[in-house]
Amino acid sequence: MRRCCKAQYSGESDGSTQEMKQSSPLARLRVVLYAVVLGAGFLAPWQSASYTGPRTLWVWLGVWQSTLGMTSTVGIELVTWLAVVLSGLGALMRWWGAAHAGRRWQASGSLLLALAVSVLMPPVGALVTMPAIVVYEVVVMSGADGGVEAAKTPRWGRAILREVASLGVFVSFAALSWQYNARLLEQALLITCGLGLIARTALPTEASATDAKKSAA
Repeated sequence: MRRCCKAQYSGESDGSTQEMKQSSPLARLRVVLYAVVLGAGFLAPWQSASYTGPRTLWVWLGVWQSTLGMTSTVGIELVTWLAVVLSGLGALMRWWGAAHAGRRWQASGSLLLALAVSVLMPPVGALVTMPAIVVYEVVVMSGADGGVEAAKTPRWGRAILREVASLGVFVSFAALSWQYNARLLEQALLITCGLGLIARTALPTEASATDAKKSAA
């Protein structure tokens, strides 16, 4: 899941030469950085071998909330709702950004999706991973050129194909998280990310689409 999902959270374009030229060097490293950071978060090699607490941040946050006067069951349900909402907002923002070519929208969506997925990480993994991702995305967004780079016509259909994985992450959390099975969710995310990669490879590049329009004209 770590390798397959790296493109999903990276917010990279679908191969447009113009977008790549306009992106900052830091933004162009997003795929590599996300792959390394998210992979490290799931593996958490710095976690003590003697650790016997909750395996995921999901359960840890739920148990922690029991110290605030609520039961751990209610706490876990609240974390579950939070993950569902974050993944939904993240998928929507990435879809909107992809349709309008808005880098800040896509970067913000990637951040929210990563926050949702972090509940499946070991607590110490998320503790290191998420601050790193937040700092990275803030730096990237601060250098982005405009909140939404308005396109003449939003490309909703193309955006859906580009964001199959993003939407799949939301569907996975919304449909499966209520079974409270982290392994099942990881498997579902692996499948959706794989489908997302397949959908992206089926998309023609901007240059190909332009040539096709010229030929049709």
